[in-house]
Amino acid sequence: MNFTKCILLALTFVLMMTAGAPLMSAQSEHVRWDIATVTCTGPNGTYPCTFNPGGTAVATAMDCALTNAGFFGNVGCSTITLTGSGTFVVPASGGASSAVTGGGTWSVTAGDGTITNGTFRVTELIQFQKSEPLVLPDWCGTCETTDHIGELTKLSGGVAVIRVAYSDGTTGVLTFACSALPDPFAEAEGALATKPVSLNNIAISGLNVPPLPPNFPTSKVLVPVLFFNPGLDQYTVEFHVN
Repeated sequence: MNFTKCILLALTFVLMMTAGAPLMSAQSEHVRWDIATVTCTGPNGTYPCTFNPGGTAVATAMDCALTNAGFFGNVGCSTITLTGSGTFVVPASGGASSAVTGGGTWSVTAGDGTITNGTFRVTELIQFQKSEPLVLPDWCGTCETTDHIGELTKLSGGVAVIRVAYSDGTTGVLTFACSALPDPFAEAEGALATKPVSLNNIAISGLNVPPLPPNFPTSKVLVPVLFFNPGLDQYTVEFHVN
């Protein structure tokens, strides 16, 4: 399994989890996350690679998948773009934690083309689960990789679920997942986000309301939308954990 297993191909999103001094107890873990940029200059996008902070992550909604598949013609494509960084403390008992910091920016392009944007603030860690610690094979060394965010030896696969408050008054959940170098392909990889979105055109004549009745309301406020990373081989996330 080559090092490109954790390389972003479509999303430039890497969650860097860096362990620090425990804050809550001797068994608690202090974790840093970053939406980052990964650049790989080897053949076919392989190592050597460089990790840098300050990247962006893009996730799409179901209308994008339907449009790309051509099932109903062009029904639009809703996307969310995220930036950010922060920390959270994983309690010794696991589960939720209010010991969180950080946030970032969000921008939503709805299927009808409407763009809204703002900032978000992390309010809670819902859960963090990590895989076995990363062990690089002897022949690999550091796999010619440069990590400008955390220590390469602290990489680990896993899943982090955090609750966020958006600046427009709505709330949602972000899920970040990483399949690290020695992990099987069954392990999750990518980013998901929930965000209530205002849609100005929810009616598609001949599709969801055939035909449109008189005075049919074609706009709807705060539709709950799940944005996800539906593509294969979009390895976007890294964790750094003790």
